[in-house]
Amino acid sequence: MHSYLITGGSQEERIKKEQNLCQTWNVQSHDIIRLGLEKEKQSIGIEQIRIFIQNLSLSPRASPWVVGVVDTAENLTLEAQNALLKILEEPPPKARIILETENGTLLIPTISSRCQTIHVPSSTTISLETYEAVLKTLTAFHGKKPGEIVALVSQHFGEKEEGIRFLDTLLILCHEHLCSTQQKMNSTMPFPWTEKSLPTTIRHILHTQKLLSSHVQTLLIFDHFFLTSMLDKH
Repeated sequence: MHSYLITGGSQEERIKKEQNLCQTWNVQSHDIIRLGLEKEKQSIGIEQIRIFIQNLSLSPRASPWVVGVVDTAENLTLEAQNALLKILEEPPPKARIILETENGTLLIPTISSRCQTIHVPSSTTISLETYEAVLKTLTAFHGKKPGEIVALVSQHFGEKEEGIRFLDTLLILCHEHLCSTQQKMNSTMPFPWTEKSLPTTIRHILHTQKLLSSHVQTLLIFDHFFLTSMLDKH
């Protein structure tokens, strides 16, 4: 297997795992081709992928391999992901490929099936400030009419990245609450779901993450999430 998908953890932890792999393979820095989200751009497009693929065909200068790294792979457009498929399945003889993303479900399933997945356990802890910020957002939606929910979604989730961060954090909070660790937080804001309703909420979150990977319009996805999850709160 010459293609790898690193998921989980923080980006810093995933990049450290990339570096460890390259060290294991004795790959020097000048034989690492790195692709990520360019400044002031919202996605990684097919033209960037085409250049990336061309560079992977070059011979390594001082290493056994040329390693192509795609950071924040969830930002790949659908066309860019499809363009990657063949080279993931059959990389050039002297090439290895690493994709990095916090949540592998944000990529099309055929990407994951062509890679060896390496999951990085998260060492991230949720601060009281982050905990209360998420609860404040949830509280803003509670008891609102459908039209009001749609308006709030437009205010809070205009960018896909904002929605991804929110869901990732909410999933961690749900897990910690199930483990009873979150109850230790000195917060005056109650957690909005009971232990009985949490499994349904987690399923909502995971389903919404999958919808985000299918490139459905972000606002519609969060309209559905809050309209359904608020109804299933208790």
